[in-house]
Amino acid sequence: VIDTSDSENPKMVGADRTEQAMLRFLTLSLEQKEDINIIETIPFNSSRKFSATQVEGEKALTLVKGATEVILANCTHVLDANGNKVVLTDKNALETEICRLSERAMRLLAVAITQTPISEANELPNELTLLGLFCMRDALRATSIDSVKTAKEAGVHVVMITGDAKETAQAIARDVGLLSDDKDAKVLTSTELAEMTDDEVKQQLPHLCVVARAFPTDKSRLIRLAKELDWVVGMTGDGVNDAPAVKNADVGFAMGSGTEMTKESSDIVILDDNFSSITKAMLYGRTLFKSIRKFLVFQLTVNLSAILVAFLGPFFGFDLPLTMTQLLWINIIMDTLAGLAFAGEAALQRYMQEKPIPKDEALISKDMWASILINGSVAALVSMFFLTYEPIRELFSRGLDIHSDEANAVFLTAFFGFFVFMHTFNTFNARTQGLNLFEHILDNKLFLGVIALIFTVQTTFIYIGGDILRTVPLQTTEWLYLVMFAMVLIPVDLIRKLIRNALFSNPVLTQAS
Repeated sequence: VIDTSDSENPKMVGADRTEQAMLRFLTLSLEQKEDINIIETIPFNSSRKFSATQVEGEKALTLVKGATEVILANCTHVLDANGNKVVLTDKNALETEICRLSERAMRLLAVAITQTPISEANELPNELTLLGLFCMRDALRATSIDSVKTAKEAGVHVVMITGDAKETAQAIARDVGLLSDDKDAKVLTSTELAEMTDDEVKQQLPHLCVVARAFPTDKSRLIRLAKELDWVVGMTGDGVNDAPAVKNADVGFAMGSGTEMTKESSDIVILDDNFSSITKAMLYGRTLFKSIRKFLVFQLTVNLSAILVAFLGPFFGFDLPLTMTQLLWINIIMDTLAGLAFAGEAALQRYMQEKPIPKDEALISKDMWASILINGSVAALVSMFFLTYEPIRELFSRGLDIHSDEANAVFLTAFFGFFVFMHTFNTFNARTQGLNLFEHILDNKLFLGVIALIFTVQTTFIYIGGDILRTVPLQTTEWLYLVMFAMVLIPVDLIRKLIRNALFSNPVLTQAS
């Protein structure tokens, strides 16, 4: 219904979009008729599959619209082309035409009238007179087909649960690509679903693509059974009846145009009502998960090597290879700046070609543990070699006795810089499980900026750290030596990856970038 009190700025105050489209198609005024009074209404819901309005004006009538099979079952008459009420004798021909239209992905709505008032039980009146059928088709979004394809490639099983007729649902599912590549694809109606036991439904779930003429309870049941199969379930919805199913799903998606109840029950609100936004959310979710794993590989490698150095140092004559202040500074760098570096990793489309990670899978995979243990241990061993190998100490002695206090101060400063830079270079290893350390690196300009910042800040702190950080300024050649030594983990990790690829013909790179 349109409020036309301001003729220049009419406002929609009632009627849903389907009703608005019907009235506009009939070129009828959307104004409420002043000579018609609404006596009683039965709102539409997915259980009844019809709505009714009892009005009084020149005549007392009940206006009914709803699913074709529901309305047609109670129709005894029909208006002919001249507007005359005649007995409906050939329902079979009408049902055949309805089936033909449904197979063209048409959404059908039957409209009928009766002089029977609405009953207290809100049941569909009998002896309806069929006025006609509205055939509507919701145009598929240009992105829908690609989005469904992307979701399927990502290992997501997409099921369309709709209130439309089976033929209509099949046609839409075929157009959007749900039924294109699975010969065993199942299309069930709510009635067929209700006749199946839970075990039978579970057997059909991997092939179930469409549920037609569905009730809200069907959604909740499918969610429950999918969870019993240890699936991670996402559910979209917009109506009040969808709220329980959206809430019970592992991830509930509410449409931006949906009801407030559904939005409150959901985990994510899709503001543009577009299925492609769900696949984008999946892509960014996978990217974030991979970034977290990359950070964990990097951080745990740092921690393991620092613990081993602190533990082994005293056995080789170094009570404090790294001071507590230096360790605190290292952790500030590694926790904060490295976290920022990995946060900007690019969302690569190939992530959507990987299978979903099971919800019970460990956050740290076997390949990640291999990287952490090997690189962490090598970093610790190289650090101890750096500390104990006298030719290296001589590189930082400046011609002085390597055991003198001045030479020792320069050497421990160099070791501090070496340790930080070694793990800074290891960020390149951690950000990819491929052999190309620079793949898509320009897509994450933040990463390069943070690495440059770490080098800058570390260099500055060595010059100004003084007694607080136990540092002294280094000469240019000393900087070159420690940076060269600090790159040791890059070839080590490349060798590890080559061995891994040789041992596993099709390695699962769950952390791959």
